[in-house]
Amino acid sequence: MVSPRWSLSLELFAARMLVWLGGWGREGELTPETHLYFFEGYSRMADHHRTRGDLRKAERFRSRAEAHRVVDDDRIDGDDGPPYAAAMGMPRPRPFVRTNAVGRSGWHDPGGAA
Repeated sequence: MVSPRWSLSLELFAARMLVWLGGWGREGELTPETHLYFFEGYSRMADHHRTRGDLRKAERFRSRAEAHRVVDDDRIDGDDGPPYAAAMGMPRPRPFVRTNAVGRSGWHDPGGAA
């Protein structure tokens, strides 16, 4: 079984690699959702190290989390209102129709057809 620390480390590493690969060769900024993802991940990692008693690592991850918390001098709190998706009404599906598409007559040679 993988420990929570290694699981979270691998998750953050994979996310950083995806961001690096996605931004390769182009300039761009991280979206607020990406900053929030890294903020939560680094915060969880800091809490894990704090509970283990390694305050030096906890402070290092806490500072990384804070670096992702501030975006354009605005705080990300993750609460941007109701979800944007809405339940949509769909028509009732048609009943299943069973079709027997097997020919009943004998085999017929088409002649010179390729």
